[in-house]
Amino acid sequence: MNKIFLILLFLQSAVCYTQEAESDTLSETNIEGIIFNDKDYEKIEYSYGLKQEINFKLATVNPNADYELGLRFKNTSGKNGRISNVILFLHKSAKNLPLANLELNFYKVDSLTGKPLEKLNTQRIIFTPTSRKKGSFKINVERFNILFPAQGALVSIKWLPTEKHDMQVGPAIRLTKYKERLTYTRYNNDPTKWGNNFNFSKKPGVYTNAMIGLEVYIKRRTVN
Repeated sequence: MNKIFLILLFLQSAVCYTQEAESDTLSETNIEGIIFNDKDYEKIEYSYGLKQEINFKLATVNPNADYELGLRFKNTSGKNGRISNVILFLHKSAKNLPLANLELNFYKVDSLTGKPLEKLNTQRIIFTPTSRKKGSFKINVERFNILFPAQGALVSIKWLPTEKHDMQVGPAIRLTKYKERLTYTRYNNDPTKWGNNFNFSKKPGVYTNAMIGLEVYIKRRTVN
């Protein structure tokens, strides 16, 4: 099957962007099965940026640049909640690329600019990919007790350096298009470098976004 490769030189080869012509069904793997049993909570699934799937991917990243990519989630309930699961939609990775560990982080967002502010998680959260295949991977984070603020949150991934300090690594993350700029990136761990110019779409009013899902538990309203 023919493939079309588009490579973008960004931050000294920090990322490589690819569009592929084939399409197949996403599979889902449950990494951990910890679920809230409290009847006073309801689970809400957020999937901003996933509604108009296309077969794009961020193929490679240079982890030595501390490249971080995050998706902003609005809190439609307007109430504080607790984050239960993060779903990463990963694309198949090239066989010649080493797989790097991914660090997950969660940030408050500025209600005016949408940019990330201080970090919400107090512990380091690491996901180790074990497959090069395309699939969705559910990562349970309940034990970290991460707040989902009423103003929403940004969920980010960062590719960590390998032992050999490889300049290009996987896994590849799937990208999609949506009518909002929901994806923010930065490098060098610099909070002033966050920006939402991550976009490969040539259509006006349509923007490229990372494919990340989120499951949140919100306290039910009490009825007197």
